[in-house]
Amino acid sequence: MEHEENYLISPPTRGPRGAGLEVAAGAYTDIISITAPASAKYGAAVSVTVKVKNLATYAIYISVTGRYDGVNIVFSPDFASVGAGATYSFTKSFTMPNKSIKLEAWSWYWDGAKWYQDDYEYVNIALAEVYKGTISKKELEYDSARASIPASNISLGKKGLVHIWGRNDMTTSQKLGISWIVKDPTGLTVESYTDWETGTTSPGATHEFIGGRFDLKKTGTWTISVGLFMAPASPVQVASYNGTLCAVISVVPEYKGSIARKELEYDGVRGAIPVY
Repeated sequence: MEHEENYLISPPTRGPRGAGLEVAAGAYTDIISITAPASAKYGAAVSVTVKVKNLATYAIYISVTGRYDGVNIVFSPDFASVGAGATYSFTKSFTMPNKSIKLEAWSWYWDGAKWYQDDYEYVNIALAEVYKGTISKKELEYDSARASIPASNISLGKKGLVHIWGRNDMTTSQKLGISWIVKDPTGLTVESYTDWETGTTSPGATHEFIGGRFDLKKTGTWTISVGLFMAPASPVQVASYNGTLCAVISVVPEYKGSIARKELEYDGVRGAIPVY
């Protein structure tokens, strides 16, 4: 850039287009940071910010272009006037493809006649793993009996024990975790349970989680909220159930009796039935 005056007299009408080359540090611009997620799921919106510093001793126009997965992109704004020693942030959003990508960025400066590529940086964005799992089975054990959740007609006074099976629906082995809260008909929490399996569950297989015993001592509808998780380092919920655990009813007394004797009276005479 020979003269500052050229820049001032002839501003650009639009920024550059397309990608540049992998170059060393810029002469007039410096990409000081690229802010982007380390990973993103397929189809997710990815937001990127490129922060560029003006290394010149006077204001210049700066623009940023980029490329990912063979796609050329232009950051917003198209270009900006940046003061001497100042920095400016350029942004861009795009949809994550179904693969890990290398996101490249180029900074450009305007010399009063044309755009020149000046600096280059890149970041890698990994394709995030999508965790998949299912709550495949739910049972309530009450004393020596069991019923599928939601269970009905459970006698008052039984002791409840929840069994939940989680299934790994991925193609790789995963560690499964569980969390549930059981509430009685008045909304009081009677069990809060959380656990991670010791090992891992292979693809398509299930793991059973068993809670602790609690007294079913109130009639009415008991509820349970269940979450199935993967990736213990940063837990991801993959399935849930929120609803009825069981309906508890009062115990109906069992009435017992028998016909102890049968007689037929005929003209002052009685005989045991049947009479012959």
